[in-house]
Amino acid sequence: MAFPLEVSLRIPGIAPASDTAGLVRDVEAAGFHGAGILDSQLLCRDVFVTMALAATHTSHIRIFPAVTNPLTRHASVLASAMQTVEELAPGRLACIIGAGYTSVGTIGQRPATLAQMRAAIQDMRALLSNRSVDFHGTSGRLGYAAGRAIPVLMAASGPKAVELAGEVADGVLLLVGYTPGIVQAVLERLEQGAKRSGRRVEDLEVIWAVRTGTANTMAEARRQARPTAVHWGIMRWGSHWLPHAGLTLPPLVIPPAVHAIYPDLSHAANWEEAIAATSFVPDEVIATLCDVLGLIGTPEYCAARIVEMAKVGVTKLYIMPFETFTAPRKEIAAFRDVIFPSLQRAQVS
Repeated sequence: MAFPLEVSLRIPGIAPASDTAGLVRDVEAAGFHGAGILDSQLLCRDVFVTMALAATHTSHIRIFPAVTNPLTRHASVLASAMQTVEELAPGRLACIIGAGYTSVGTIGQRPATLAQMRAAIQDMRALLSNRSVDFHGTSGRLGYAAGRAIPVLMAASGPKAVELAGEVADGVLLLVGYTPGIVQAVLERLEQGAKRSGRRVEDLEVIWAVRTGTANTMAEARRQARPTAVHWGIMRWGSHWLPHAGLTLPPLVIPPAVHAIYPDLSHAANWEEAIAATSFVPDEVIATLCDVLGLIGTPEYCAARIVEMAKVGVTKLYIMPFETFTAPRKEIAAFRDVIFPSLQRAQVS
């Protein structure tokens, strides 16, 4: 793809690992730069087994867990797993670590704290660099660290988490929204964190996670986006970043049916049920949230939005299709057949 943009795709490991590895091969062939494979032990197959198989089925695509966490996997276990898979695909791996929402929520635990995130990222970076780490008075070292760089990025959505990523990680996966105003506000927070460790934003890898859904019409794409728009924009981080998009939401009362969706609204096993549960939100609010969240609409509309966001400095995207229990075949086709060619034409012109 000639357009100066790196696009990675979210891959849920819902199928047997060998099937998911084949899907990653198709993602590579479609022109994507990377594939992020979910780490949620009760929803998907083991992420590192799947990554290893994907590494052997591909030649150049970047592969990473998206998103692993420091609670179900100790930092030393994560470092070991990453180094082992990297031996199958030298120079093609990254690790994205976050608070572990579905991984911990489905087993009755709370997400990792910022202090836990800080410690895990620092320990992983040290171990992968062949440096010793103090584990409660015991010094430990990864005996087979290869010395090749394996970036450790932090998934962040709230302002304090964004700052922490800028301070301690090699980069950040930003789950914050996708408008020029949000981009500016988030980068300011990231800069504040980076300065605490003597760095700049330019020293970090910055990836923008965008929720994505394409359809033949805008109305159908927005209908499919309802669970994600409500979960992310109203129930999660909306209070932090929506004002920077110039959006103020009307008062909304969330009905019990929303909280009954398993495992949660944006990872619903029954997507149509989740759509129905969001009927309390007016269509016009959903439409506005869709543009704030990411790329939701016809493939042509999504391509035009990518071009516009590239003008404000967005160079790396992580595409997150709505459904967790459906392979992203529709998104692969939309990017391969319409969006990537449109970006190429935009670059030429």
